[in-house]
Amino acid sequence: MRKQAPSIGSRAYEKLPTQKKPRPPAAPAPPRNRRILILGSGLLFGFITYRYSHKKQSVSEDTVPQDFDLSARFNTTAGKFDEDVNFVEWLYGITKLRRKLVHQAHGKVLEAAAGTGRNSDFYDLQRVTSLTLQDQSAEMLEVAKAKWRETHPEYERCRFVHGSALDQLPSPPGEDGFRGNEGYDTMIATMSLCSTPGPSLFLRNLAGHLSVWDTAAQAPAAPRILLLEHGRSYFSWLNYLLDRAAPARAKQYGCWWNRDIGQIVEDSGLEVISTKRKHFGTTWSLELGLPAEARGVNRQQWLEETRQKIAALQADVGRAHIEWKERIRERDEGRRKAENLEAWRIEQREKMKKDP
Repeated sequence: MRKQAPSIGSRAYEKLPTQKKPRPPAAPAPPRNRRILILGSGLLFGFITYRYSHKKQSVSEDTVPQDFDLSARFNTTAGKFDEDVNFVEWLYGITKLRRKLVHQAHGKVLEAAAGTGRNSDFYDLQRVTSLTLQDQSAEMLEVAKAKWRETHPEYERCRFVHGSALDQLPSPPGEDGFRGNEGYDTMIATMSLCSTPGPSLFLRNLAGHLSVWDTAAQAPAAPRILLLEHGRSYFSWLNYLLDRAAPARAKQYGCWWNRDIGQIVEDSGLEVISTKRKHFGTTWSLELGLPAEARGVNRQQWLEETRQKIAALQADVGRAHIEWKERIRERDEGRRKAENLEAWRIEQREKMKKDP
């Protein structure tokens, strides 16, 4: 009598011998020096985060809420900004990520929130027909100008524009307005969403100034928004440290490093072409494009809707800022009264000792 083969769910099947598949060859271990550097970088990252997260709460009492405009912080730090971040960005590989991202830029390029021009050395100028560096901080922009003139004196198709990326952006050189397929082929923003009020609207406004809104037009390469940002991690324990450290860091540097970059991009409604994350998920490299539903939409309609939302946000933030300043004033006044009262009590006690 022929024996019946055991079923997959039976215990007898679990005892049947299985043929082991050959293991793939192991990846070569990184060089010892590289392993030490990676380990050291991780420890330093943890130490810096831990240090910020355990600052006294009094440091962050006056920190403004996240939607407020923090660009004024950069006016005071512009002169030493590069010196403060050069080593840390090199150590964590941020400089390398900047180079890789910016090297993709082509055609008419606008870099929003360009700061001190930390990306200036990484553009492939043979592929860039014009370059516009825009920032809301005049002091930061002056540093970027001096840096560019020193390193690229022969390249004359670069201009510097003082203004907010939440406002109407300037047309590319040689164009008047944003009609038809006029606009930028590449828009870049690095480490900017952390300090921008309404970051999803910031992205929508950039998208409204891209070229090739006419779906019938043929372009050698589709227009793109390239981002390098820092924000929340994969891990809840690290997000906890980032959240604790965020108020003190925002007060000092004007940067909220605990924002949810993925949620910001989703709220913008733009299409995600590619995403890469490093440093426990806190560093984001993104390539964005116009969503399919926007390609048949009139550009002016897109921009008008975006500007209405920006105006509403700015009005709400303005009212909240006034209320916040009033609370701070009342708090400081209460402290002064308490200090004066305590000083008066001390004075009275001293008088009683001298003249009982």
